[in-house]
Amino acid sequence: MHLERAGDITKERYPNQAETPAFTKTGKPIYLRPLRPSDEPLMEEFFKSLSPRSIFFRFFAYWKSVPPEVVAYFAKIDCDLNVAMVAVEKHKPGERLLGLCGILRKPGSTRAEFAVVVRDEWQGIGVGAELAAASLPAAQDLGIKELFGIISPENHTMIAMAGKLGFTVRKNRESDYYEMEMHFNSEQYNQSFGGAS
Repeated sequence: MHLERAGDITKERYPNQAETPAFTKTGKPIYLRPLRPSDEPLMEEFFKSLSPRSIFFRFFAYWKSVPPEVVAYFAKIDCDLNVAMVAVEKHKPGERLLGLCGILRKPGSTRAEFAVVVRDEWQGIGVGAELAAASLPAAQDLGIKELFGIISPENHTMIAMAGKLGFTVRKNRESDYYEMEMHFNSEQYNQSFGGAS
């Protein structure tokens, strides 16, 4: 992921999108909503909770922890250009961030990078799929037409989820990594996701 590619903001600004309730495969209640600049403390705790394996799957970097500048970057995502959706768990006295889906692009481009990261103990129970289901229509609303991403060959959950969402997934013969791509007007996307427009 290249952080310099996407725009950012320095003030609180986000579409007035309602929080959406959802459930994991195990029946646990979660809530989906856009990321807000005020979520920075939640994001800092979330990124600190990730194992090196989860960090590598998301950023392809061998970090023991996510650098502060990366946390700050996500807290300033430009909502007119990109999608940043979070899954949260409600608990007293507030919320706990469980996952983040980012769809990020260069200004002026209709092609964006898609990635999801989920808290380790919440992986494999549908949090990422729920985040993606909420994020893809939002990307279309912003005029994004194509999505791309790279998946580690060890990230079997993401490989399977990408196929179910309608991505074309191919193995790069030179690197062994998987490349995923989606065109929102493709027949595969329409069949897999319902073709929201």
